[in-house]
Parts: sequence; C-alpha cells; structure tokens
Amino acid sequence: MSGYPGLVVVVQSSHVDMFGHLNHTCYLEFMEWSRFGYAAHHGFPIPEMIARDRVAPAVLRVQIQYRRECRYGDTLRVTAEAISARRQIGRVAQRIYAVGPDGADGELVADAELTFVMMNLDTRRAAPLPAAFVALLPVVGGDG
Repeated sequence: MSGYPGLVVVVQSSHVDMFGHLNHTCYLEFMEWSRFGYAAHHGFPIPEMIARDRVAPAVLRVQIQYRRECRYGDTLRVTAEAISARRQIGRVAQRIYAVGPDGADGELVADAELTFVMMNLDTRRAAPLPAAFVALLPVVGGDG
C-alpha cells in the first residue's frame, strides 16, 4: 500500500549494550527514524509539517515484541505502514527484519504497533490530522 521501502541501518558499537546485543531502546529509535522516512517518502516531511502547520505526531502508546537479538554489525531493515486514522489519532505498524548478505529480508527481529496523536505545538493539545496525513491512512468511522 505505501510503497515505502523502509530504512536500512547497520548496528553500531554505540547501539550495543553490556550484554553484547542491540539495546532495546535502539529498536524504538530505529522505528522513529523509519516513521519520519515514511512521512517524507509520501511528500510530507515532518520538519515541514512542524514549520508550516505547527503540528507534529506525539507517541501515545507502543506495543513492541522483541523476537530475536541483534548484534554489532547486523544490517536491519525497518518498515512503517499506516494502518488507521481517526480524527487526531493514528496507528502505525512497524517491523524490523535482519538483512541477509544477499540484501534480502531475513528473519523478523521485532514488530510493533504504535498509536500517536497529532499535537498542536502552540497549544500543546490534540489537533486534527492534516489532510495530507489522512490521505496516507485508511480512515475508520465513528468518533475519535
């Protein structure tokens, strides 16, 4: 649906914790980078949304499943796919795959569902999703 190819990232030494694997917070950071890439891919870069509309997505909830560890030097592909929108609230599905030596996606290493609210940066309150954002998301009926 989105055509967004995802973000490719290589695990660096600063991403690895004392146990020798990717720190759990880095999965979330990589997913954030991918959401920004998803928006930019669709012609709606978040920095422009902030400057032009004075709104930005703020995370309300993340449910993540860590499926296997990643280590220094691993190459990962992080995807983002909008799954719903409802007035000020949107939901995004994200997955992180190990990338094999041939460049193909391998094992799923983590997946998450994220809920965000569009926030007016001046009033610090929820704001309607901009039309350009709504166009990326399948709209569901009912009250938000």
